[in-house]
Amino acid sequence: MMDGWISLHRKILENPILNRSRIYSNFEAWIWLLLKANHKDNKFMLGTELVKVKKGSMITSQKKLCRQFRWGNSKLRSFLKVLQKDKMILLETSTQSTQITICNYETYQDKQTANKSRTNHEQITNKLRTNTNNNVNKDNNVNNNKRVTTQDIKNIIHDDKLLKLYGYRMLEEFIDYWIEGDGKKAKHQMQKTFDIGLRLKTWAKKDYNGMWKRHKEDLIQIEQDEYLKKASENAHKSPELQQEELKKMISGIGRKA
Repeated sequence: MMDGWISLHRKILENPILNRSRIYSNFEAWIWLLLKANHKDNKFMLGTELVKVKKGSMITSQKKLCRQFRWGNSKLRSFLKVLQKDKMILLETSTQSTQITICNYETYQDKQTANKSRTNHEQITNKLRTNTNNNVNKDNNVNNNKRVTTQDIKNIIHDDKLLKLYGYRMLEEFIDYWIEGDGKKAKHQMQKTFDIGLRLKTWAKKDYNGMWKRHKEDLIQIEQDEYLKKASENAHKSPELQQEELKKMISGIGRKA
């Protein structure tokens, strides 16, 4: 069986962007349960009674879960029943509370693997940045041997490759700046030389108003959304097949930029 995992810190639940109110998917609900389970033995006040809660377990209620996931009672019961049937959780219910225990909780909490995972995460992030920057260098070769006209600059907004590389907002900002003038000449015409590719590269590097940074963040978000979607689609597949597809996905991160 191929090894591999993703270390997901519990602080992600505090992120105001990710923590916005929404209807959870089954995948999101499962991740939430993993993050909320106690990572060590603990004690919990249930009414006036002090209850021991073991590592990998949590005390909650179906009402709270419905409110968190924005589900109805029927959908929640069906979801928990599926997790039970697949031996992913143990469920104990009473009139006062619901106790959920994650089966094989230790497999999600291997500290040695967590340290290795942190290093892998940094490598993936650096790879994405490197590949994106390499694409900037590779695709900046817009032909500028001829004298550049105002229309040439306007036309870059229709270049699919440049749109994917820099984003609409940065290109629009670039165009507006260089086609402005004093009534006689546009700014680009006042330059001794004007290479569109090199000028775009410099503009992105200086990133005056943060448009290039936002575009790169959008690209990363797209990669993450694709991963979450793929992970959700693969939830029913065998662990071996999931690991194989995850490896392929990670190896391809940043190449699409």
